[in-house]
Amino acid sequence: IVQIAAIKIHPDGKEETKQTVVNPQIKIPKEASDVHGITDEMVKDSPTFLQISKSMSGWLSGCDLGGYNSDHFDIPLLSEEFNRVNIKFPEKDTVFVDVMTIEKKLNPRTLGAVYKRYTGKELDGAHDALIDTKATIEILEHQLESSSDISNTPDNLQEFGLDGKERVDLAMKLCKNKDGEICYNFGKAKNTPVKNDVGFGKWMLSNDFPSETKSILREIIGK
Repeated sequence: IVQIAAIKIHPDGKEETKQTVVNPQIKIPKEASDVHGITDEMVKDSPTFLQISKSMSGWLSGCDLGGYNSDHFDIPLLSEEFNRVNIKFPEKDTVFVDVMTIEKKLNPRTLGAVYKRYTGKELDGAHDALIDTKATIEILEHQLESSSDISNTPDNLQEFGLDGKERVDLAMKLCKNKDGEICYNFGKAKNTPVKNDVGFGKWMLSNDFPSETKSILREIIGK
């Protein structure tokens, strides 16, 4: 953890903000700094997590917890950090509100749901291969009409969808960064070069991932 920010919202609507940069006591990978903008130089005089842990846990005591993708990222990460300094977190009976989970329920991304959002029509016969294919084309046509950022050529559509990344394997479990390094494209090692976290690659090799992806990994890590 290199930064913590939280806003406490009281029942009467009053808000309190707490934020701090944290010295992780290890070198911050360049790939991470490129994402959040925090460098080793910026944290060198900042407190460690141990130094702020008691005040932070006290400030959060009695609070329910919310965030965006917090059930899968923020809460587990904080729990691990507090556990390392022997502080129980979160408290028993804490309520968790993950805004991303709510968003997924409010705006589902199934073909039928997206089709209805763009066209206003129900997708009758969903899961029939031909009906699904026709609906997909109709959605793309609406996407092209609704955004000036998308150009109607296969190359431009692929580039837009990949968000600047270069495809390495068909399953998109791997990608290339701007330096041409093959990186993981998911999970806790996302955006980390394979050569910098061989353990994650070995875990992938021992689990159910596409054979093409595994073949590329074996070429890199030599297993």
